[in-house]
Amino acid sequence: MNRKLNIGFIGSGFVGQVAHLRNYNEISNVNISALAELRQELGKNVAQKYNIKNLYNNHEELLENEKQLDAIILIVKRHQTATLAEEVLKNNINLFSEKPMAPTYIQGQTNLKLAIQNNLHYVIGNMRRHDDGVQYVKKILNKYIFNNKIGSLISYRSYCYAGGDYCNIDGNIKTTEKDLSTNNRPIAPSWVEKNDEKKFEKFHNYFVHNINLINFFFEADFKVSNKISNNNGGSIFFDHKTFFGQFDYAYLESNVWEEGIDFHFTHGSIKVTLPPAFLKNQPAKVVIYDGKKNEYIQPSFDWTWAFKNQSKNFINSITKNKINICDARSSIKDLEVVENIWKLYS
Repeated sequence: MNRKLNIGFIGSGFVGQVAHLRNYNEISNVNISALAELRQELGKNVAQKYNIKNLYNNHEELLENEKQLDAIILIVKRHQTATLAEEVLKNNINLFSEKPMAPTYIQGQTNLKLAIQNNLHYVIGNMRRHDDGVQYVKKILNKYIFNNKIGSLISYRSYCYAGGDYCNIDGNIKTTEKDLSTNNRPIAPSWVEKNDEKKFEKFHNYFVHNINLINFFFEADFKVSNKISNNNGGSIFFDHKTFFGQFDYAYLESNVWEEGIDFHFTHGSIKVTLPPAFLKNQPAKVVIYDGKKNEYIQPSFDWTWAFKNQSKNFINSITKNKINICDARSSIKDLEVVENIWKLYS
């Protein structure tokens, strides 16, 4: 496919602008040809900035009029994401959607079946997988595990202490317009108590990245075995049969964001420190300790940004017709794990 791809955006708020629009705008074989935005003044200003020809007041107008789009980028409120994704997929258009994929495992399955039936590229915004440091660890981890290079894998510890991460952000168009999206869609599975629905949604939104990375590194099924928690955070434990895992999380009231995953072997370790999500041109830091040789290895990476890699990789998936590393098939497992975690809270 040598021509430019025509893509449309549904939503152009803060995340849509800082993490997606600017990155797709810099891809040479992409033409951002349509935008749907409920907030009319914001839509007008964003369309003007990015030279978007066709502007619509809602997604229904865009889907009705734009029949030649190669893909849609869906960046809307969490409670809208799954139902709007379903509408896009029913219109037989390739789709990139922000995480979480859906508020429930059942809704996620519905959308995935649509994508598979229509032979569509349906990709979820688990951008950590596109980080160069994470990619490096994905390539070497199984070699270290199966070759016993630093002994047997004992455990891993994933963590996310979520405070303010709005660093290195500039250039987004702001608005004082009221959000006109309706909030009558599910935000949690039906079995979650009404008073806990917003807690479920918050946990799902903040920490699905971490669950997704665990699923990325360990593709085999594992069991959610236990949890310890209070109102500010907690620890969740996973049973992988031959080793165990732990995820520590907390909601912070400070401008601190600490996130990563450490793998512990009998003779060493692999430590991955993730940058704040919006910190541009900063890949994860990887440190390998080889206890057999008593040496540290710290690979270097280009100054890349996971969000930018994510945009390029979605376009490459379409032009080369290959499965994306964040294909929705992988996100279904995230939804299942998150729900299994929450059942321990019930």
